[in-house]
Amino acid sequence: MGIELGVFLLLGCVIGLISGLLGVGGGTVVVPTVVFFLATIGVEPGMIMKVALGTSFAVVGITSLSSVIAHQRRGSVIWPVVGLVGIGAMIGVSIGSRVVSMMSDLVLQIFFCVFLAYTIINMIRSAAKKEAETVASFPKPLYVLVGSAIGFVSSFVGIGGGVMIVPVLSKIGYKIKNAIASSSAVGMFMATAGALSALYFGYGAEGVPEGSVGFIYMPAMIGLSLTSIVFAPMGAKLVYVLPVKRIRQIFAGFLTLILIVFIYNNFIAL
Repeated sequence: MGIELGVFLLLGCVIGLISGLLGVGGGTVVVPTVVFFLATIGVEPGMIMKVALGTSFAVVGITSLSSVIAHQRRGSVIWPVVGLVGIGAMIGVSIGSRVVSMMSDLVLQIFFCVFLAYTIINMIRSAAKKEAETVASFPKPLYVLVGSAIGFVSSFVGIGGGVMIVPVLSKIGYKIKNAIASSSAVGMFMATAGALSALYFGYGAEGVPEGSVGFIYMPAMIGLSLTSIVFAPMGAKLVYVLPVKRIRQIFAGFLTLILIVFIYNNFIAL
């Protein structure tokens, strides 16, 4: 278990940097990592994705908190927007988590692969876009509706929704730094709701790995969170120093590698 904990601690550093720098929460890294680990220790196949998604939400919730604090110190979080989108996101992820608890692992794996491919394409496209000069008029109910849709989709992939929230806010006209900071805040509330849903819907479930509480695998959550909360503020500081658009392109390449490995391990090497 010492080696596994070391791996989780190391990956927590990466997840923290990703969360602070890109506002995406790191779920795109957490889910494949936990899936691979649970498969190697012989967890029942039908439980692997559900536990990975629940664990991801727990980690993202903790990591996002650290990231939000760092962004807030620079005054980049747009709280009125966070409140509206966040309410919708929490509702959406709670409903979606109920649906996830009844789905097969195969469907969830396919959904994750499709979404990861979307994330990669979106990262590349958004890196080439110019920032808008002004914020467009956007009715408050639509912020809630958009948040609900993002939360519902996020429940199937265990992420904080940043890969959807950042482009939406950027499209409306918010500066990329404000979009990233606000996305982290929305992700914090969404992931918390997702984690609580994983605890509730996974309570008493048969076949979950030893050390789990509901659909949350505690060893992974603790290991990943310990270092991610330290590195998330570092990533948030880099937003104001590094060319974020270029970092997005690099991260897209990293996610492509993850997608290839995930597909090979779960669909080809069976």
